[in-house]
Amino acid sequence: MRPSRERTEHLARELVDALARSRAVVLLRDREAVRAAVSQALAEEMRREEQREENARKRLAAMRSPRPNTKEWHELFLKFIEEEAVRDGLDS
Repeated sequence: MRPSRERTEHLARELVDALARSRAVVLLRDREAVRAAVSQALAEEMRREEQREENARKRLAAMRSPRPNTKEWHELFLKFIEEEAVRDGLDS
């Protein structure tokens, strides 16, 4: 389930606040601009994750086996999501 917009913005705000408190990070823009960029990046990544999951479900539906909600189905689902992530340039 995808988090709400408010939850995503809250997470972004918490992350930016933590970064601002860190001595290792210097914000080059004001906090609100950084928070908006982080919030947008989180939302985009969640959309990509949903697309990877949808692609994995489609691949499983095209197969004759395994049956849904079995251990084998779940293992293949995770494998297909990992393949989609690698295809998107993410390391597993």
